[in-house]
Amino acid sequence: MFYIVSNLVGKDTTFGGWKGFGKGGSMRQSNKIVRHFVNFDALILWRINSLANYAYLCIMADYINVSAFLIGITTTFFTVFALHILFWRKGRTRFQTVLGCIMAVWAVWNAKDLVTTFPGMYRQEVLDWIMIVDGWSALTYTVFVFEVVRPGWVTRWRLFLLSVPFAVFTLLYIIWSERWVINSYVVFLWCYAWAVVGIGYVKVRRHIKYVRENFSNIDRIDVAWLKPVFVFAIVSQLAWLFTSLYATVFTDIIYYISIILLWLMVLRYSWDFRPIVVEEERGVDATAQKSQLPIAKGQLEQMVEEQRLYLNSNLTLADIAKVLNTNRTYVSNYLSQVRGQTFYDYINQLRIERVSLPMMQAHPEYKLDYVAMESGFASISTFRRAFIKLTGQTPSQFIADSIPEP
Repeated sequence: MFYIVSNLVGKDTTFGGWKGFGKGGSMRQSNKIVRHFVNFDALILWRINSLANYAYLCIMADYINVSAFLIGITTTFFTVFALHILFWRKGRTRFQTVLGCIMAVWAVWNAKDLVTTFPGMYRQEVLDWIMIVDGWSALTYTVFVFEVVRPGWVTRWRLFLLSVPFAVFTLLYIIWSERWVINSYVVFLWCYAWAVVGIGYVKVRRHIKYVRENFSNIDRIDVAWLKPVFVFAIVSQLAWLFTSLYATVFTDIIYYISIILLWLMVLRYSWDFRPIVVEEERGVDATAQKSQLPIAKGQLEQMVEEQRLYLNSNLTLADIAKVLNTNRTYVSNYLSQVRGQTFYDYINQLRIERVSLPMMQAHPEYKLDYVAMESGFASISTFRRAFIKLTGQTPSQFIADSIPEP
C-alpha cells in the first residue's frame, strides 16, 4: 500500500485524474493539506477495466452493425420472394401459395430481429423473448414438409393444434420469465424438430417409391431433393440454437447465411414442383379379379414394345394396367418380382436402348435435346440421368467414343 498527499482546493480527488497537481505546481502551495490514502492496485485494476469495457463496447458496436446488415439482407431476400410468388406469379398452385406465405412469415420473423440493434435493446431478456418467438418458425417447416408429401393435409384446424404447445410455452414465459422455461422450450423444440424430420423422412421415402413405381415422367413430382434439404435444415437449426444461446458475430453470420442457402435450395427444387397424392392400392374385389388376371411372363414386355408405349413421355403404370386389362398392383408386382425394376427404370431403359442409342450411333450430329424428345423423355436432365445410369457414360462421352477415328 502507498499513499500520496493531495491538494484539495475545493475539489475532490478521483481515480479519473489527480487534480491536486494542477496549476499550483507544488502540493505545498495549497492552504489546506489533506493526507489521502489511495490504493494503487485498485487504481490499476480500474484503468484495466475501463480499457476492457471500451474494447467490449467497440466489439459490440461491430457486432450490432454486422447483425443489422445480415438481418437486412435476409429480410430483403424473403420479402422479394414472398412478393414475387404471392403477387406477381401467375397461375400459382396451392403449394406455391403456401410457399409464398412461408416466405412472408420468414420476412417478418427476420425483420423483428432488428430490435436487437437498437440502443440498449441487446439484453438477455430481449434475446430470450426473440428465442421464444423464433421457436414458432418450426411450424413453417412442418407445413412445408407435409404440403410436399401430403398435399392438402394442412388445414386451419391442424395448424391450430400444432400451435398449441408453442402457445403454452409462450404463455408460461409471460407468467414466469425464468430460465427453466427457456431450457424446457429448447428441449421441446429439439424433440419437435426431430419428430418432424423423422416423420417427414419416412413420408418422403414412401413418396419416392410410389412415384418411381407409377410414373415415367417424374420431373415435377419427385421429392428426392427433400433429403439434402432435411440435412441442411438440421444444420441451420443447430446454428440457430447455438446463436440463441451463445450470440456472437461468427454464429450470427453462420445462421443467416445457412437460412438463405437453405431456402434458396428449397426454392430451386420446388419452384415448378407439383405435389401429388400418394394413393393406396385398394384391394381388388371378387368380380374384378375374374377379369383382371395376373400377367404372364413376357406379356407386358411384348405389349409395351409392340405398341412402343415408352414413347409417351407421360406414360403411367395405370396406362399399362389398362392396356393389359389388369390392375396396378399386378403390374407393379410383375416389374419388381420378375424384372427387378421399378416402372420408372424399366420405361427409361427401353427409351435408351430402343431409341436413344441407335439414333446417337446413326446420327451423332443430332442435338441431345432432340434425341431426348424423340426417345420419349420429358426433359434433357432426366435423359442424362437415365443414360448415365444405364451406360455408365454421359451422352456426350458416348457420342465421342462412337465416332471412328480418322
